[in-house]
Amino acid sequence: MRFTFTTLAFCSLVLPFASADPTLTIHNTKTRVICLKVETGAGYFPTSTVCGGAPGIKLAPMKTSTFHPSNDWIGAITPMFKSGPGTRFEINFSQPDSTWYNADMEMGMSGGTLGPSDNRKRPNGLPSLAGEQDPLAKANAAWAHVSDKAAFAGKYPQYMAMSSNQARLTRVYMDKKAPREVAIFFQLTAKFNAYITAGSIEGVERKAGSLEKMLEVAADMHSWFVDTQEMTMTIY
Repeated sequence: MRFTFTTLAFCSLVLPFASADPTLTIHNTKTRVICLKVETGAGYFPTSTVCGGAPGIKLAPMKTSTFHPSNDWIGAITPMFKSGPGTRFEINFSQPDSTWYNADMEMGMSGGTLGPSDNRKRPNGLPSLAGEQDPLAKANAAWAHVSDKAAFAGKYPQYMAMSSNQARLTRVYMDKKAPREVAIFFQLTAKFNAYITAGSIEGVERKAGSLEKMLEVAADMHSWFVDTQEMTMTIY
């Protein structure tokens, strides 16, 4: 099940805190200032400005900054653009010497990744980088599997646009208003390393083998864990 501030706050109550403050290093690879909205469900994260109507931080062009949230911090960081919110990164530092995290593209989409600073794999041996450096490239890798490209892209112009010869997509986006077909393309066809749909919901049991169950399972695969509290986020 995906993170919520409620479930993560519960974890912080039942588990002891780590002895050392975690670190979050953020790289801004863009040539312009980036404003990131910071949501806090528990603990403390140092903010310095207002971004997206909430506390936030600003990163200078092509610069790297390291932040030291409290060792019980549970929250989310989202780059904000004129076009809307980008990929939302949810982070839980409340468990000793470990981090639970994910990339959430249900409410916005942009190039960005989050993972351990030393690039270690997850305990299950799988890669640890959540998010997508280039969502457009990831979508284009799956575009060949769409049969009627013109009809599909033309039906959802606010979420995707394609070249005149239909060979490739030229723009992709996502938000909570996106129709299910768009979510299916990003979550199941393109297999983004992020939540595109909400995943499982406590008390709701979807029918085995149904499309809703497939989307739920695919989304739930993106609640990740690593045994370190030194994390790095990169905004592309």
